[in-house]
Amino acid sequence: MRRRSLYPLSTWAAWVLLVPVVLIVAGFLVVATTEAQTLLFDNPHQWWLGAAAPVGGLIVLYGVIRRRRAVERFASAELAPLLTARLSPARQALRAGLIVLALLMIAAGIIGPRWGIHLEKQKVRGVDAVVALDVSRSMLADDIEPSRLERAKRDIRQQLTERTVFQHASRLALVAFAGSTSLKLPLTTDHLAFRSKLEAITVGSAPRGGTAIAEAIRAATDLFATSPQDATKIILLFTDGEDHEGGPVEAAKVAYEEHGIRVYPVGVGDPRRTVGAQVPVDGGDRAKPLLYDGQIVFSKLDVAGLQRIAEAGGGQFAAMYELHRLVDAIAQMRKVELTTEERVRHKPRYQWFIAFALVLLGLETMISERGPSIKNLPQRVWQRERV
Repeated sequence: MRRRSLYPLSTWAAWVLLVPVVLIVAGFLVVATTEAQTLLFDNPHQWWLGAAAPVGGLIVLYGVIRRRRAVERFASAELAPLLTARLSPARQALRAGLIVLALLMIAAGIIGPRWGIHLEKQKVRGVDAVVALDVSRSMLADDIEPSRLERAKRDIRQQLTERTVFQHASRLALVAFAGSTSLKLPLTTDHLAFRSKLEAITVGSAPRGGTAIAEAIRAATDLFATSPQDATKIILLFTDGEDHEGGPVEAAKVAYEEHGIRVYPVGVGDPRRTVGAQVPVDGGDRAKPLLYDGQIVFSKLDVAGLQRIAEAGGGQFAAMYELHRLVDAIAQMRKVELTTEERVRHKPRYQWFIAFALVLLGLETMISERGPSIKNLPQRVWQRERV
C-alpha cells in the first residue's frame, strides 16, 4: 500500500465537497424552477448558511492533506501501511462526508422551506382600529422631517405593522382624507396589504382638497358596521388639526356616545412652532411656498382643537413622537373575538431536513473505520512466522 493511498484525495473530495455542492446546485435549480406560490422560506435571508457544507468540506480536505504529509514525513513506504493496518480510507471519507451532509441538512432546516398548502381556520382576537390619515396640502410642511405626511406614514408603519405588541392584536383599516374621504382598505388582519396601501398614499389621494375632519370621522365610523358589538373600536386620526368644514368635535362625540368608538387624534407637526411652517407648492419643490392672495401660506399644528376632539371622542391626544405610548396603551385594551378567518397556509418542511441530519449523524457513528483484517495486508517475515 502506497502512503498516498492512506488518504486518497479523490475519495475524500467526492464525499466532503462534490456531493454537497451537487446537492446545493440541485436545490437552487429546484427553487428557480418552482413557482413562488408553492415554495416559501421562513428565513430566506439566511441562505448563506448553505455555505457551511462546502466550507466544512474544504476544512476537512485541508486536514487530510496535513495528515497525509505528516505520515509521509514520519513513516517509510513499508511502515505506513502497518501503522494504519486496521483503518479503511474509504470508510473514513464516508464518515466525514456524512457529517458534512448533516451540516447541509441543518442549514436547510434553519432556512425553513415550505411547500404544499392547506386551509386553516383561525380565530382573530384583538381590537378594531381605523387609521384616518390627513392628505391635505398642509401635510407637505416640513416642520417635522422629512415632511408631515412622510413622517406619519413612517411612524404608522413602524408602530402598527412592525411592532409585535400590536401587529397580532388588531384589525386595521385605512382612510385617506382631505376635503373628502377615500377608503383605501377595509378592516383586515392582512397588515402587509395595509402597509402596501399606506406606502401608496400621497397628497391628492383624496378626491377633493381642503380638510374635513368631521367627514373623516363619520367615514371611519361606518367601517365598524361589521365589528362585534362588544369589540374595542378605535379611530386613529393623523392630522395637523386644520379644519375647513367644521363639526369635528360633534362628529367625535356622536362616534363615542352612540357607537362606542373612541377617537384618538395624533398631532402631525411641531407643536413648538408658534407660527407653524410654510406649505410648499408640492412635495418636489420645497423651496417654492404656496401663496394665497399673494401671501405665503403657513400651517400650524392645532393642539387645542385636537385635544377637544379627543375629549369629546373618549380618547386622548398624542403628539407624533408619543405614538409608541399610545400604541402600547391600545394593545393593552380588552380584546374580543373579531372574526374567524380561513387562511391559506404553506406546510413547514424543516423537520424533514432536521430528521435527515439526525439520521446521517446516527449512521456516521455506526460506521466503523476498520478495514480488512491484517492477514490480508503485506506482512514481514517475522509476522508470517508468528502466524
